Amino acid sequence: MTIPFDFFVLAAVAAELRAALVGGRIQKVQQPSANELILSTFSKGAGGRRLLLSVDPHAARVHFTQIKRDNPTQPPGFCQIARKYLEGAWIESIEMPYPDRVLNLVCRTVEGERVTLICELMGRNSNVILTSGVGVVRGVLRPGGERDMHHGAAYKSPPGISTDVPFLSKFAETEAALRPDGELLQHTALGQFAPHSVQDEAGHTVGVWAFETRSVTCFPRESISVALDTFWATRLTEKAEDSAEAAAQRARLQALARVEKQLADLERTFAEAANADKHEECGNLLLAHLSQITKGTESTEVVDFYNDGQTRTIALDPKKSPHENAEAWFDRAGKARDAAEYATRRKAELEAERVTLTSVFLTPSPSPNNKPFGWERGVSSHNSPPSPVIGREGPGEGGKSGGKKFDGHKIRTLTLEGEWTLYIGENATSNDYLLTRVAAPKDLWFHIRGVAGAHGVLRTNAHPERVPENILRKAAGLVAARSGEKHAGLVPVDYTERRYVRKPRGAKPGQAVYTVAKTMDVEPAI
Repeated sequence: MTIPFDFFVLAAVAAELRAALVGGRIQKVQQPSANELILSTFSKGAGGRRLLLSVDPHAARVHFTQIKRDNPTQPPGFCQIARKYLEGAWIESIEMPYPDRVLNLVCRTVEGERVTLICELMGRNSNVILTSGVGVVRGVLRPGGERDMHHGAAYKSPPGISTDVPFLSKFAETEAALRPDGELLQHTALGQFAPHSVQDEAGHTVGVWAFETRSVTCFPRESISVALDTFWATRLTEKAEDSAEAAAQRARLQALARVEKQLADLERTFAEAANADKHEECGNLLLAHLSQITKGTESTEVVDFYNDGQTRTIALDPKKSPHENAEAWFDRAGKARDAAEYATRRKAELEAERVTLTSVFLTPSPSPNNKPFGWERGVSSHNSPPSPVIGREGPGEGGKSGGKKFDGHKIRTLTLEGEWTLYIGENATSNDYLLTRVAAPKDLWFHIRGVAGAHGVLRTNAHPERVPENILRKAAGLVAARSGEKHAGLVPVDYTERRYVRKPRGAKPGQAVYTVAKTMDVEPAI
């Protein structure tokens, strides 16, 4: 089950955007992929924010995002058009023209022209259209489809859109049936939303909804954008990992098939080597009977001195002389012996490779089951700023391992309010050491969400539930201060118990994957 991005969720997003963006400006437009548009905005009340507009057929949505995405070297055509009209434009209003999944960002360009960015979030028909004036199309993110949406055409509403009654998903209908008639619509009209992340029976987060759910388990989130950004970053990361793992599995299967084929070829080599003595005997017998052999024949029968004087039939190359045929049998024997020596060494290498490949298939993957209430899954990448980590010290309490504190890794030690210990890694390899050698299973691990930055592990003495809120915020602030968002006003930091964090096989230094996490918005603190 996946909770859909429905009318109520979009209404909650629209309310958040109105409060943060109206009166602000669009500073930059980017198009990191064919289905995504990023608007970098600034307003006095909210500061700098990034707005994501995604028309992915399986993940259509609009919300603020903290995740930075790579952009192509050359901006796509729609991005160039959007930059022309939107960069520097003032955001005048955020509108939902229909009781459906359509959101309009109405802007005023620097020249004073009124333009509208229309976000249609309707599954496989999702699209973003830029219009000016009275609905004249200037650009379309996903061209094609049933409507004629070329440059200069008049904008047409999506087919099948709800215009009089709100569009409700099956999930929304189920939730509405558990409340007094019209309660959800009344809260929506008043802008009274309560964003929650939704979980299935196994405790896995399956989506986000604008209100507290009554048909399934849920837990509250600080904003609808934080909930959506966290959920979809997790879901898309899982899909990418699954795709990468499937590709790796295919590669391993192909490698295993190659190894098996080479081992089979070696067995044929050993079988040929077993006949090396026989080949040499044939050469000797031919030399002993050269006078009896006529050139041009395909075989000859000679007395076999190696078998009590019985006869042996020996194959010949009719194009070669009797002496050349004898030499050919000697060469064949020598090559068989040489090949056997190589095959013996190669077989040991291939058998070791086969054991390695087979063990990969038999190694169980970490399971995200048994998650604590209210946690989600994510990925961290830490290749740029130094990373703080909080936890217990490694081998040799006090850091006296191998004669050097933390085995020589650059790790800074801090004390919070005289009771809580905080270790901060100065580079990616130090972060790895803190994660794999220092942190205890129930220590708390911190990392800024979606951005390269710091690790953190707070020593809890096996009781993470006893850590005060103010200590959590101080630790999170120190982590945020050592990240790519250290100059931002407010940044989201994920934190979880160390036992839910792992370093994937083959990952670069400083990279880790965590299966569950809570999010806390904090100000970066030195």
